[in-house]
Order: sequence, then C-alpha cells, then structure tokens
Amino acid sequence: MDYSKGKTLTDYEKYIRTEELLSLQKSGDELACNDELTFQMIHQIAELHFKLMIQYIHLADECMKKNDVHEAAQQIDRVNMHLDHLPNVFDMVKVISPRDYHTIRLALGQGSGQDSPGFNEVLRLGPTLWEPFKALLDKRELTPLEVHKEPGEHEQLFRLMQGLIRFDENFQSFRHHHIQLVRRMIGLNTQSLKGIPAQALERGVKYEFYPELWQAICDLTDWTGSSYDTKPLE
Repeated sequence: MDYSKGKTLTDYEKYIRTEELLSLQKSGDELACNDELTFQMIHQIAELHFKLMIQYIHLADECMKKNDVHEAAQQIDRVNMHLDHLPNVFDMVKVISPRDYHTIRLALGQGSGQDSPGFNEVLRLGPTLWEPFKALLDKRELTPLEVHKEPGEHEQLFRLMQGLIRFDENFQSFRHHHIQLVRRMIGLNTQSLKGIPAQALERGVKYEFYPELWQAICDLTDWTGSSYDTKPLE
C-alpha cells in the first residue's frame, strides 16, 4: 500500500518515515489470507509498545540510581499505561477466525509469540529494578513493610513501590491474557504449540518480578492482626 507514490512527501511523512513504516508488511499478493495483514500489524504494534516500555524501564533504573524517586515513579507509570493498553491491542486478533489463524501460523514457520524480542527483554529487565529500589530503601533504613505502615511519611517511595507492584501484576495479567488468546485461537490441549507445553505458559503467569513486595503485603496483614483472631461485629 503506497499512498505517497508519485507525490511529494510532506514533512510529517518524512519525520514519521511513513513510506518505510508502511512497507514493513506483506503486500496484498503475498498474504496467505486477508487477515494475515491484521495479524502482522497487531504484532508489530505490540513490538513498538514493548520498545517504549524498555526505554521507560531503563529510565526508571537510572532515576532510582540518582535518587530521583519522583521521576522513577513517573517512568513506571508510563510502563503501566502500555501494559493497560496491550491486552486490547491483542484482542484485535480475535477478529480472525481460528481456521484463518492456522493458515497464518503455517506462514509463520517455526515462529511463536514466545520469540518476541520486546516481550523477552521486558521479562529480563523487570526484575532488575528491585536492586535500585532496595538501595533507595536501604539508604533510608526502611523496609517495604515500614513504607506500608506509614505511606504518608514516605509518599514518593510508597508511590514508586505501588507502581512497581502494579507493573508486576500487570505483566502477570498480560501473560494470562495471552494464554486465554492461545486457548481461544489454538487450544491448550493440542500437540501443536510449537514445542512450548501449555504448562510452561501457565507457569510463566505465576512468575513474579518482586516477590519481596508481595510478601510485604502479607506481612502488613499479619502486623495489623487482621489475618487472625478477628472479632464479630456487634
């Protein structure tokens, strides 16, 4: 689809590089079926989301190491905005019939969503934010539980901590959403998951970036006494 053929490119087209961008998909006569364009573009869009998330994760890491808690929290908020949006991007795959989806999978060769470089880089980088965050706590002689006990006294740290645990939660939710998409389009009780057992996908959903932050929530529950010996209301 060459919308600009035969005309002078505008500055917008030059800056966004629309000619190059719109040439990155298969042409109409190369498509295995009409919806292969939908499949290809949705996954390209997802890779662009991941690229921005990776930039924000690196910036958050740098900010924490510079003791800039406020800006680090801002960058994690950006990561979470993308994770809020990504499930809706992949929901667009559902317009493809399962039969056509299999036609596209055959054209994909041995490729799989598990090979996504952006997804795998976020998966690798996510846990690396724990050490700079812990360093911020150690510098103030705090633990996650103590921040939970007095969130008003440690407002910026509390906001950053909540952003990190939301990042972890959102990424787990995204992985669960992907399993549901696989279940709907391919099925989980099949020998054709391209070498990736369904159980491996399910284990991935349970993987946590920040187990210490999840434990702190349990510790807070125990500290408040609300996990045992509660009294009935009168």
